Amino acid sequence: MRRPFNRLFSLLGFLVLTLLVAATVYMLGMEHLEGQERDFWSSLEWAAETLTTTGYGNDSHWEHPLMIVFVASVQFFGLMVTLSVVPIVLIPWFESRFEARLPQALPEVDDFVLVYRWGPAVSSLVRNMSEQRIATVILEENESRARWLRDRGHKVVYASLEEGQLDLRGIERCRAIIANGEDHDNAAVIAMARQLSFDGSIYALVDTPKHRRPILLSGADAVYSPMHSLAAGLAAKASDRIAPRVSGVQMIGADVEVGELRIHEDSPMRGKSLTELSVRAGTGATVVGLWTRGQFRAPPDPQAALEAGTIVVALGDARALAKLGELATPLDRSGPLLVIGYGEVGQKLVEMLESVGESVRVLARDHHPRLDVCGDALDPQVLEAAGIVKARVVILAFSADSTALFAATIIRDIAPNLPIIAAVDRAENIERVHRAGADHALSISQVTAQLLGYKLFGEHFAAAEPRMRVFDALAAPFAGLSLSNARLPERTGCTVVAVERRDHGETGETLTQVTSSDVLEEEDILYLCGASDARERFFREFPAAMIE
Repeated sequence: MRRPFNRLFSLLGFLVLTLLVAATVYMLGMEHLEGQERDFWSSLEWAAETLTTTGYGNDSHWEHPLMIVFVASVQFFGLMVTLSVVPIVLIPWFESRFEARLPQALPEVDDFVLVYRWGPAVSSLVRNMSEQRIATVILEENESRARWLRDRGHKVVYASLEEGQLDLRGIERCRAIIANGEDHDNAAVIAMARQLSFDGSIYALVDTPKHRRPILLSGADAVYSPMHSLAAGLAAKASDRIAPRVSGVQMIGADVEVGELRIHEDSPMRGKSLTELSVRAGTGATVVGLWTRGQFRAPPDPQAALEAGTIVVALGDARALAKLGELATPLDRSGPLLVIGYGEVGQKLVEMLESVGESVRVLARDHHPRLDVCGDALDPQVLEAAGIVKARVVILAFSADSTALFAATIIRDIAPNLPIIAAVDRAENIERVHRAGADHALSISQVTAQLLGYKLFGEHFAAAEPRMRVFDALAAPFAGLSLSNARLPERTGCTVVAVERRDHGETGETLTQVTSSDVLEEEDILYLCGASDARERFFREFPAAMIE
C-alpha cells in the first residue's frame, strides 16, 4: 500500500523541482537571449503551461536558436511526463485507494488448516482440501501473491513476519499448521504458535535437510524435504524392489509372475477393449491394471478402447505372459536404471536406488565423480552413449520442466518402448510431459499433497496411486456362480487371478488360467488382486468370504 503513495509523493516533488528549474532558466533566457525581461511569476506560468501541454498565453514566438531548442525540449519533456504519469503513478495510486484491504488477522473459522506461505509444494494439497470442503487459510507475506490468491477464492491473511505484523490470535481454532516458508521463517512461525499454546499438529517443509532438527526443536511434529519426497516417489515408480507393482503374488505359487507390456502402434490390442480381445480366455493371463497417460486404472474398464502407449499390468505364468506378449510388447525387466540429471533430486534418487541393489547409470551436464556420462542429455548421441537403448527405465530429474518435456520427446523417439519417469516442478505441467512421451510424471506438489494429506486426514484423503496386492478369500458366498455372474470387479474393484480347488478341506490344484465362464465351488479358495480400499470393500460386501 505504501508503494503507490511513495510514487505519488516522489512525482509531486519532481514536478515542483522541474517547474522551478524551467521557470528560472526561461526567465534568464528571455532576458539574455531574447532581450525581453520576464519576472519569475510570468516565467512560472509559462513553465506550467508548457509542461502540462495546455498552450501559451503571452509568449508564443522566440528568435534565438538556443531559446527555441530549450522551449522545444521542455515541450517534449512535458509530453513524456504526461504520458508516463498515468500508467506508472496515477493508476496504481487509484488502485491502492479503492481496492479492498487484505485481512491481517485470522478469520472466525473453526477447525481450519493454516498454510504459511503459498508455493508449488502446497498447491495440490490446498486444491485437494478445497475439493474436500476442508477450511483452509493461507498466511502470505507477499501482497501481490496474497491478492492473487484472494481473487481465486482462497481465504488469505496478509502479514509480514519481519515487520512484526503477524497476529496469530485465534490459532486455537486451527486443526493443523503447514509451514512452507524459508526455513528460518518456518521456525519463527512454529515457535510463535507454540508460545500461544497451540497444541495441534505442525508440519514443516524445508529447503535444507540439515535444518530439520532445529525446526523440530522449534515445535514442529514432523519436517519433510519436498525434494527428497519427490526422489522417493520416483524411486518407488522405477524399482520393484522399493515398491512392487503387485505384492503378495508369491502366495499363489512360484509359477505366477507380474508382467508389464506396452501397447504399440501396430498392436492388435490398439483400439479394442479387453472384452473384445478376450485376453483371459485367449492367453490365460489376467489383466489387473492399465497405465494410461500417467493414470493407473484398476480394475480396468473391460469396455474401454485401449490406446497406443498404454502399459498393461498382468498376472500369469510364463506361458500366459508370453502369449500376451504376442499382442503387446513386453517391457524389458533387465538392464540398468538410467537417471538423467544429478541435482538434489537426482542425487537422492540414485542413493535410494543403489541402497536396494539396483544397477544405476547417471547422465548429467555438470561434471561430478559419480557420473557415468557427462554431456548434454538433449543430444541423441550422448543418450546412446549413456546406454538409453539398453536401459530398463529412464528417470528424468531435471530442475526445469521445459527440459524434461523436450528430453521425453527425444527419448521416446529413440526408444519407443522404454518406460520414462519424469520429475516435474509444477503440477500443471504434468499433462504436457505425458503428451511429450513420459509414462509417469510426479511433481513436488503431488508428493507433498499425498504425504501431508495422509498425515492430516488419513489414507482415504491422500490421492496416492493404488498399490496392488494379492489376497485370498473363501469362494463359498459365490458357490454355483460363474466368475462373470459374480461380477466382483464391478462390485468390489477386485479381480480374481487364480482359484485353488479343494476337496474336503485338502489343498488341491491352483488354477491360474481361469476364464469368466468357470463356475466356483463351495470349497474353492479365491486369489484376488486389488488396491487396499478394494480389499476393504470386498470383505465389507462379503464378510463370509474372510478366511479366519
